[in-house]
Amino acid sequence: MVDDLHLGQIIKNNNLYKELIGGKFGIELEAHRVSKEGRLSRINHSAKLGSRRMHPYLQTDYSETQAELVTEPVGSFKEARDRLLQLQWVLRHHMTDDESIWPLSMPPQLKKDDLQWLDETFERSWVQDYRDWLMHKYGSTHEIMTGLHLNYSLPEDLVQHLFTASGADNFNVFKDRVYFHLAQQIVAHQWLFNYLFGATPFNLNDTDSRTPQFSHPVRSLRTSEYGFVNDHGEKLAYSGDYEKYKQQIQQLLSEDKLFSEHEIYGPVRFKKIAADNPSVDYLEIRLVDTNPFDIAGISENELNLIHLLLIYFVINDEELSDSVLQGQDDVANAVSLENPTDTLANKPAALKIMQDISQLADHFGMRFNDGLSLVTDRVLTPSKTPAAKMIAAAPDVATMQEWATNLGNERTAYFEENETALFHEYFGENPLGVTVKDALTVGVRVVSYDGKTVSLRLGSHVENLTEPDDIYRIFPELNIN
Repeated sequence: MVDDLHLGQIIKNNNLYKELIGGKFGIELEAHRVSKEGRLSRINHSAKLGSRRMHPYLQTDYSETQAELVTEPVGSFKEARDRLLQLQWVLRHHMTDDESIWPLSMPPQLKKDDLQWLDETFERSWVQDYRDWLMHKYGSTHEIMTGLHLNYSLPEDLVQHLFTASGADNFNVFKDRVYFHLAQQIVAHQWLFNYLFGATPFNLNDTDSRTPQFSHPVRSLRTSEYGFVNDHGEKLAYSGDYEKYKQQIQQLLSEDKLFSEHEIYGPVRFKKIAADNPSVDYLEIRLVDTNPFDIAGISENELNLIHLLLIYFVINDEELSDSVLQGQDDVANAVSLENPTDTLANKPAALKIMQDISQLADHFGMRFNDGLSLVTDRVLTPSKTPAAKMIAAAPDVATMQEWATNLGNERTAYFEENETALFHEYFGENPLGVTVKDALTVGVRVVSYDGKTVSLRLGSHVENLTEPDDIYRIFPELNIN
């Protein structure tokens, strides 16, 4: 059956394919600071990285070691990845010589003193109650899994085109329906994400009672029923409509089953830029494990493929019934728990999607060719998926710990040897790049930067620069803190 939004039909009838390319894109990456021995660092989050109460880009999560890097929403996933590399440069620049960035989503091996330190050490007192709730409910080992969140919004003018062509009478309700449609499609195809981007074959710790240690490697523990998910009685169903989805949240909150909406660990979250906005502004996609083979945690080709899949989901007019969505949830879990070198159980479905997105990509010239090559390689050859490559490098828990420790140390050494060259690669040769770096460091928003001009904002204070300047002179209010 065809759903009653008919987005794909409207886009086809009005030839709106080119308009699908735009939108806003962002990446959130979590990663631990660890010692050269591959243990959680005991060194404090650098005070030079601004206030964690207000910093838009550099935060920490459950653990003081758990850095959270959040990019500005920009015009493409490629640009978002470029922004992520800038933030990683800033973070590494303010780490000590004895630290590296842990390259895996699953936390490193924890000893008894690590667990005690985790439970007792937390500097963000303003969210202490929430942190205590998580510690007692899930346990520290479980809560320090990391990964990537991808933020995506459709072009506003495209949504307006779709609204006008649809004949709907309320723009905000229509916009919510569009984003709920997209979320349902992502959830229904979670199995494909788990196969293509799964990179958590082992649990390195036996102190996480929620995540067992299997006798064989799997594709993605993190996205399985044993991973970073809500309890069965607290999982949100993406059935019905957006209003029904919100009602589920309110019910769980009223029953004190969730601390807040931040505790929703589903594959997709609906987000608003401001709490009082009348409709959904963007989706946060929470399905991707950190790729240890890429310095940014995700490659440009992977983002290229994800963008094409999101466009495909927008125009997919297939109606998704409650039973279909529930069935796909079971399929997704089964795929996560497959051996990484096994052929995908529902390979025919993946081949059909490959065919469909290949035809879709014809509307965009060569833009998505790299993404198409990537999905072809991984679907046809399971050994090319991240999880399979990981177990080829490290076939058991002990070797995985050693391999990840060495990889982190190698990248630290490379950064130390090439820090200046990497700065110019990420920030450009223009002296203005130093001001951009300083803004990212202290938490001034870099709204736009094209290598020649930069727009900076702190609260309502906006500055547009073409020459480098001292960040504290431009924004004297920083000195108040």
